[in-house]
Amino acid sequence: MLRILQALLAIGVGSSLGAASLQPTQRGFLENYCLDCHDVESQKGDIEFDVVSVEWADQGNQALWERVLSVLESGAMPPKKKAQPTEAERASMVAWIDDTLSEQTHFGGTLARRLNQVEYQSTIETVFGLKHFELPTGFPADREHHGFDNVGEGLVLSPPLLRAYQETARMVADRIFPVATQLPESMTQTAEANDLTISYSSGKLVDGAMRLGMKCNPIFRSCTWPSRIEAEVSGVYTVAVDLSCYRPLENSPSMSAKIFARDVTSRDSVHHTQLRLLQEIQVEGELPATFEFEAELYEGQTLVVHWANALLDSDRDDKDALEAYFIAREQETPDYLAAWHAMVKGQSQGFRGGVGWARVKRLLDGGDLRALSEEQRNAMLKRVRSNPVLYAETVVFEVFETGPALNVHGLKLVGPHRLMDGPRELESQRLRLILSEGEQDSDKIIRGFLTRAFRRPVDDATVKVYVDLHSRHLAAGNSQDEAMHLVIRNVLISPRFLYRCLTDGPLDPYDLATRLSYFLTSAPPDETLRNSATGGQLASPKVLRREAMRLLPGDATAPLIVNFTGQWLDTRLLAEIMPDPGFKFQARDQQSVKSEVEYFFHEMLRENRPMRDFIDPDFTWTSARVAKNIYGLSSGFDNKKGNVVHRVSLQRGGRVGGVLGQAAVMMATANGVDTQPVLRGVWVLENILGLPLPPPPNAVPPITPDSGGGGRTPRELLAAHTEASSCAYCHRKIDPVGFVLENFDPVGRWRDAWPGIQKTIDASSTLPDGTKIRDIEDFKAWLVGNIDQFSQCLAEKLMTYATGRFPNYSERKEIASIVAGNREAGNGFRDLIMALIVSETFRNK
Repeated sequence: MLRILQALLAIGVGSSLGAASLQPTQRGFLENYCLDCHDVESQKGDIEFDVVSVEWADQGNQALWERVLSVLESGAMPPKKKAQPTEAERASMVAWIDDTLSEQTHFGGTLARRLNQVEYQSTIETVFGLKHFELPTGFPADREHHGFDNVGEGLVLSPPLLRAYQETARMVADRIFPVATQLPESMTQTAEANDLTISYSSGKLVDGAMRLGMKCNPIFRSCTWPSRIEAEVSGVYTVAVDLSCYRPLENSPSMSAKIFARDVTSRDSVHHTQLRLLQEIQVEGELPATFEFEAELYEGQTLVVHWANALLDSDRDDKDALEAYFIAREQETPDYLAAWHAMVKGQSQGFRGGVGWARVKRLLDGGDLRALSEEQRNAMLKRVRSNPVLYAETVVFEVFETGPALNVHGLKLVGPHRLMDGPRELESQRLRLILSEGEQDSDKIIRGFLTRAFRRPVDDATVKVYVDLHSRHLAAGNSQDEAMHLVIRNVLISPRFLYRCLTDGPLDPYDLATRLSYFLTSAPPDETLRNSATGGQLASPKVLRREAMRLLPGDATAPLIVNFTGQWLDTRLLAEIMPDPGFKFQARDQQSVKSEVEYFFHEMLRENRPMRDFIDPDFTWTSARVAKNIYGLSSGFDNKKGNVVHRVSLQRGGRVGGVLGQAAVMMATANGVDTQPVLRGVWVLENILGLPLPPPPNAVPPITPDSGGGGRTPRELLAAHTEASSCAYCHRKIDPVGFVLENFDPVGRWRDAWPGIQKTIDASSTLPDGTKIRDIEDFKAWLVGNIDQFSQCLAEKLMTYATGRFPNYSERKEIASIVAGNREAGNGFRDLIMALIVSETFRNK
């Protein structure tokens, strides 16, 4: 029998406040079918049934009686060898437990719910208008509870987290009211040629000068910049650049050099077209010349040098220029294309860069090249056009030798001479406007700020607390900015900012707006939703539905989709999994399989597709590479899209498609090296069927591979491992759904034999209800035929994510009613979410 703690039942009839007496019928049932194992002497599983009443107010007791109900309904207890109740007796006991649990469990009950890390960060961004705000390094991660990191029971407030909140509050206040910058003493920063950056083929250090030879967009292929020059503050500086031409063309002796400003923290792949142009310089002559000018540099910026009118260009949108270069060189040196053709034909490996040019040069110097046919010549030029980056980054080493090229001899930065407003100062001005909302009076600014931060109108007493704090700081000799800095820091560590829905019972309009917004957007309510709350309209199911429809995710990258699927389907784990190299699974494939889950979920929601499509759809989203290499598809995808995730048509009834056929799920339920049926089986029970299991006993040893050379399969090893009766009960549920997924390897690729022993995988099983299945296709068909069980599971997951608590007995009964009604109405996924949102469960704390 299920473990029922003595605390479940209070001894004596009506012996404690809130206790309910067991009637003779229920007492008789326990005496006839339970006391044989669970009386005072036996107490199997530490369970004793010499009791006569139940303390229903204890939630732990409620949970345990739900387990009693489950084993009675399923027929798992009493054990088959013991006396069995009649169907009427069992039905009577089940009905009594159901009625009593329904009466004793009440809607609501979420514990004080702290904003989780995602919600906290997005709330700061929303309230203050900050873009891409990053939390401080080492910000404590949230703990998962019931599979999600936004459940009240798991959102504890630890000392490290409180310190992180204090640090973050100071960071935010500093962004709005930064310490005034003082003009530092002018200094001179210099960089010689050997201090300039080379990014592979972007330049080459020759005879004491950095030589540039290309003009493509990404700066790491075409530009150079100093490694140790950086503007200390935003201000006006003097810039000096030493430049010269190297073997300029006779008909075009002038070279155009563009000097840009670049944030030192920006990516090296940034395009020079995205940088701020400081000066364009015309360079003439082969002797070094110094070009000096004044420029505005922002704090943390350095200088970038780009040769704007170079002949070579590796950008794909200017293939003609590169092809023209090769044709012009062929006219000067007739064997030029023949040498490239011979070099490319003879290379089984890469030839990019100076290595490739050295090989071409040796072929040209050898003088024994066959003339190309017109067909071979055109094929060579086609290769150049098809991969301009490869050929440009190779031929540029010829330019470094023969020219024309631009020499950079050094850079100098002097200053600052005077301060100016940079991005930090301009952002501060923008953020102050957002904070004040156009108000000048500090009391009104504080009231408006508190309303947004606390996500509801605030009373006068609350406003006075912060206004008095502001006033005392002013009276102590601090500035207005410093006083408001203090107010912001205090608001951001207030429980009313860090927590939500703190009142008991049905949610008031503001708490309801808050729950809806964080559920669908992971952010606080916007102005439209706040107005609906203020006007009392949100109490109307029609208005609540309308607002929910408005806030539904607009694309596959929306927070609801990324955060919910990442935790429900465990795709968050993919970043920690490194598949064995033998699977030939690349980093870009990992991103593709995660994205396909999100795009798939988004279409299910956007198109209101039927719930069966979660299991057996006629479509999926994936990349051409994954479709071919992982799923083994030969059609339905766009081969030209390569690694781009796009919609792919499928045939229903196959092994590919749906959450149980997605590579991301197979990866998340493996370890990158091998698979374990038990782990996958438990995952399916918890996340697809909604049948969580208790943790295994501590004494159960792990399953070890067959190292004796007997060639036993995982099925045989597991059968021997779980012979004990203490294991059998759970494994009768776990093993069938675990082995049915064994045809999927650790990256989701289909396999017919178990690795190592090369024995055919036997995926057949008998499900707990007696249904025999042969493989994943049979299991998916069974799930479609019992779609309410999956729908109930997913609905409970959504409700847990939305409310921050696992639904109790009465709430799960309401969800079951919603699931059944939704099936009758077409079983659309979006319709299910809308029904959950207007439910009593959703609208209670």
